[in-house]
Amino acid sequence: MYYKVKLMTFIQDIYEQVIKRAHIGTDEFSTDWLGQSRSYYTSLKARNIEASNAALINLMNKLEQQEQMMRNGNHQILKTVAKEYSVLLDKVALEIAKRSVKHNMATMRVREMVLKAVENVLESSGAAVRVHNVPVIVML
Repeated sequence: MYYKVKLMTFIQDIYEQVIKRAHIGTDEFSTDWLGQSRSYYTSLKARNIEASNAALINLMNKLEQQEQMMRNGNHQILKTVAKEYSVLLDKVALEIAKRSVKHNMATMRVREMVLKAVENVLESSGAAVRVHNVPVIVML
């Protein structure tokens, strides 16, 4: 008899790590953490597909918000949780970066141009430019 092993997707892995720190359900994860509809995560899980890049950016915003909130706390446990959120932030940023170069369709010059465009948008919006922490999403 053969059994089909269903591997966990990236977003499922992240969800499992988030619920260890924040006691939330799938609906709240979908809406408050991924910025999507209530059934978004359960639909992804049922179909065994990944979250969109836009959802991952929303997730990074929420993780960063949670990290800052925990870091501002006075208890060592909160500082530890802040570090755990920071690790998750790095994982999500790496996933986005991997996706952006996955098919290696853009030349180095095109990538540099996109990176420069992101810098310009950040500068014109008044946001602090920390290019090394900004995942560039290239949809070519």
